[in-house]
Amino acid sequence: MPTQAYFGGVRNCRRVHRKIESAHPPAARVAPIRRRETGRAFRRALVALLVAGTVGCGTEGAGRGDGGSVTDSPLILGYSADLQTLNPLVSTDQNANDLIYHLLFTPLVSYDSTYRVRPWLAESWELEGNALVFTLRQDVRWHDGRPVTVEDVKFTFDMAKEEATGSPLGAVYLADVTDAEVLDARRIRFTLASLGSQPLESFYWPPVPRHLLEGIPPDEISRHPFGRSPTGSGPYRMLRWQAGEQIVFEENRDFAPSLGGPPAIGRVLYRILPERTSLLAEFIRGEVDVYGTLGPAEVERVEAAPGVHVEAFPWRMFTYIGWNTRREPFDRREIRQALALAVNRDELREAVLGGRGQPATGPIPPWHPLAPDLQPLPYAPDSAAAIFESLGWSDSDGDGIRERAGTPLEFQLLTAGTSPLLADVAQIVQAQLARVGVRVQPLLLEWQTVLGRHRARDFDAVLTNWVLDNFRVDPRPLFHSSQAAREGSANRSSYADPLADSLMEVGVTLTDEGEARRVWSRLTELLQRDQPVTFLFWNEDLAGVTNELTGVRMDARGELVTLPRWRRPADQEERGP
Repeated sequence: MPTQAYFGGVRNCRRVHRKIESAHPPAARVAPIRRRETGRAFRRALVALLVAGTVGCGTEGAGRGDGGSVTDSPLILGYSADLQTLNPLVSTDQNANDLIYHLLFTPLVSYDSTYRVRPWLAESWELEGNALVFTLRQDVRWHDGRPVTVEDVKFTFDMAKEEATGSPLGAVYLADVTDAEVLDARRIRFTLASLGSQPLESFYWPPVPRHLLEGIPPDEISRHPFGRSPTGSGPYRMLRWQAGEQIVFEENRDFAPSLGGPPAIGRVLYRILPERTSLLAEFIRGEVDVYGTLGPAEVERVEAAPGVHVEAFPWRMFTYIGWNTRREPFDRREIRQALALAVNRDELREAVLGGRGQPATGPIPPWHPLAPDLQPLPYAPDSAAAIFESLGWSDSDGDGIRERAGTPLEFQLLTAGTSPLLADVAQIVQAQLARVGVRVQPLLLEWQTVLGRHRARDFDAVLTNWVLDNFRVDPRPLFHSSQAAREGSANRSSYADPLADSLMEVGVTLTDEGEARRVWSRLTELLQRDQPVTFLFWNEDLAGVTNELTGVRMDARGELVTLPRWRRPADQEERGP
């Protein structure tokens, strides 16, 4: 191979990649075990060329600085889309947040496997009236070697609260936090409007380095190069981001001992493969270790392939039908009840999720510590038909569609045609409601168009998802009457009920879990009765994982929550005990 192939920069590194790949064509991989071995050999050779400083490609940060091998085989994560930013202040992408929260940075608090808050960057906290005082650990450092301080935390809080920053941290996590005050070198006090039953949920966010971002105008922070070249404080540091191709991470050998110390796997490669069929093929061949988010149709192929398996885990997203209570006939609670009773959630989950996921009772996940112990609304088409009849909606002409005073019982169901799952759900709901004499016309549009019409209340009914930003229970944005007429709010069904308002206002202030659970149970019962939205199911996330990895646990905290503790036999051999 010519010398310039090694020293020609990124473009020639890609040429080397292609040459190596041609040396191991897919046809040469015959037996399943051989496929896995070839995939590992391919990865080791590729990393030796793309990451190691000895070959001249991407030399920045290539040396580990601890005398260890620079040819460690990377853990390869495969995803179909690139990211926009890795700046915690402005990131809204779930895949990016997985990297931010679990690899690159250290949030003030974290969650254990039961979704309860545990100390993280903050080693402890104490209540002082309506305030929380956090004490930071002393062994956490930025990747440039400087210590993480309370001044960094205060700076991040101030930037997040600046409206011009446009930070989801300020809008979601810190909405009820009114002030931050540095007390001394290790302690910072946050004042809250009210403590509620989950005051610590407001602090599941990582600080950013003040010494690198101080002086940047808030309205420019989202465009600052820091988002593409972040300096974090977590178990991995970022080496390089090649847009549309890959992001390379290396272990932080100085990661805080109190948080577990350096990760078990030395390098992580976040590969971007926009063509999902190519991504699936590379995963099955052993050239990708984790396939980020499997579609339901891909599960069967993964389950049939040797050496890999499917990780299925609960997610913070529910799918629902929202009814426009400003429009007839959805302004009648009884009509909404009848429509909800005619939807078979089990049939939906079996058809589009392969039986995975869980039927939804309300806006609190079934796995959450505050989840009410209630059954989902039953499938009762006979009861639905009886309600329609009682309200004067009958099929008098025998065409299969109910009508009243010459007006057929029909509506448009707005949803994103770009989502195969939502498009399939819409067709099944159409068939289910036809059984009780209701004509549904699915309206499949591009996602941004759906979102715009939903926000503007320009719909009959909408089929969509809602993702919880964190584990805090606060349904007010979705159902409080103060949001019913507010332009662009999340209460797009325009639901307004005084009892629901009072339950939500009390629920978010309760400090006793038992009392809070009773209040949320009562609210869920009320929402089941009124049906401003019909909850369908809590989605389950799916990922493909090689069997070589041990210690993998994926749950509602994220796919990569335990990645720093994942291990492979090859890494054990190379690194020793």
